[in-house]
Amino acid sequence: MSIKLVHRQIDKFLGNTTPEVLAIRGKWGVGKTFTWNQFLVDAAHRNAVGLERYSYVSLFGINSLDSLKFAMFEQVVDIEAIDHKPSIETFRKSTETLGKSLGRKSIRVIQGLPYVKNVSLALEAVSFLSLKNTIICIDDLERKGDDLKIRDVLGLVSLLKEQRDCKVVLILNEDSFEKNESEQLDRYREKVIDFDVLFSPTSDECSEIALNEDFEYLDILKKNVLSLGVSNIRIIRKMLYLSRSVAPLLKDYEAEVTHQAIHSLVLFALCHFQRDDSSIPSIDYVRHIGYSLWGLGKDEESDKEKKWNSLLRSYDFQNCDEFDLEIADAVVRGFYDESKLISEAESLNQKIVADKVEGSFKQAWEKYHNTFDDNEEELVNALYEGFKKSSKYISPLNLNGTVGLLRDLGHGDKADELIELYVAEREGNPKSLNLEMYPFSDDIQDKIIIQRFDEIASKAVDNRSLEDVVSSLVGANGWNRSDIEVLSRASVDDFYTLFKGTKGPQLGRYVEVCLQFFRIGNIGDKERQVSENARNALIKIGKESTLNRRRVSKFGVKVDD
Repeated sequence: MSIKLVHRQIDKFLGNTTPEVLAIRGKWGVGKTFTWNQFLVDAAHRNAVGLERYSYVSLFGINSLDSLKFAMFEQVVDIEAIDHKPSIETFRKSTETLGKSLGRKSIRVIQGLPYVKNVSLALEAVSFLSLKNTIICIDDLERKGDDLKIRDVLGLVSLLKEQRDCKVVLILNEDSFEKNESEQLDRYREKVIDFDVLFSPTSDECSEIALNEDFEYLDILKKNVLSLGVSNIRIIRKMLYLSRSVAPLLKDYEAEVTHQAIHSLVLFALCHFQRDDSSIPSIDYVRHIGYSLWGLGKDEESDKEKKWNSLLRSYDFQNCDEFDLEIADAVVRGFYDESKLISEAESLNQKIVADKVEGSFKQAWEKYHNTFDDNEEELVNALYEGFKKSSKYISPLNLNGTVGLLRDLGHGDKADELIELYVAEREGNPKSLNLEMYPFSDDIQDKIIIQRFDEIASKAVDNRSLEDVVSSLVGANGWNRSDIEVLSRASVDDFYTLFKGTKGPQLGRYVEVCLQFFRIGNIGDKERQVSENARNALIKIGKESTLNRRRVSKFGVKVDD
């Protein structure tokens, strides 16, 4: 049902005083509660609500009818104050209303009952009596506590309607019910529910609801949301938050940097937050897409990958670069690592500026992507010349893609020449050619690139200290070859000095890092030597005193007499 029809149905429901039950059904995140609240507030501002009091209750975690009844009482507010959350003041007013409805004498009698230990329990016991002529919204029906039964909730709803002259709104996601609960709902639906509304808005309708704030890049965000057909308001709101957070960080760069950030984060947010949908690619798949979308990846694609790649192409997402990786990480963790993001934004900005000045390399690739003309010679020459002009701004992944295409077209000589040009420009910074430090190293497939990069990178002198490397491995998920090279050069005395000089919780972490290779199968000789030297250093420490012998034994190191 379209939002206009839902709006009309809710307006009709709110505008009269007839006791009724309205059910609003829909998938997770489509904005059922958000839309209900929006339409309720709008109707209240137009004085188009028949009843004067309102109570909103989420069933999340509620395990009994008594708790539900008191929650309804506790959350009552006047319709004229619908913009304000329940407070001590609104609770006081509800209590006064209860007192009036029962009479002061009744309250004093309840307080004097021997079974009632305090006033709060007495109030909880009788508070439900004041719930009359009230609009009551019961949300998250599918998230109720295990001890609360659907049939009991619906029985209470029926009582509120029939005996308390209330109007009740049920907001639920039927897909999340257990089988027996779904059966109970179906059994009592016709007896209890008067109007049943399926809330299934289009992507355009969801965008209108969720993207209703002032934001410089709102049109770009909305365009991307619509392009992917996102129809989950919660996810769209997350996209808005992420866009608002990143835009100020990129304000000093070319507008295209921010445009790419928003374009990528919308895709990554959909992949991450709607990961149970098999029609949407996983975020890891997108992160490692390489040049598959350029026709330069693996020859065979599964049916699932074909569908995913079709979605990515239709979204005009061609490949994932280093800047995109930072955006993806931010989506997963919920915030941006500003220093890393700025570093990658700086590199991307330089490339964009160079493209604007030279206008060559990017345009050359357009001769590949945007036409079916028989233009091989023109394309090869454009790529070759464009690469030479822009090579200082080109990433290893782009180098690999360019070289791969040239080789496929039979121009291996030009491919090799571009590799040599690329390497020559970076010989003064051999670390930049260290593929072990490159996030897309697995996507670099050209053997000549790998060979030449390794030759230059091997000349780099790693000046890190033993502690520098050990500290970097604390909490890390792995290590690279350069780490092992530094660790394997350390002697027993070096490890002894490190352990003796380290104090506090970091000491145990350092020891665990150095001994970890003993616990891993199929390790190399250098890795084994690292842990062997570290253990011998601990044995040396253990021999210094009985106390230290006990200390090193915590790490599984035995010191012989």
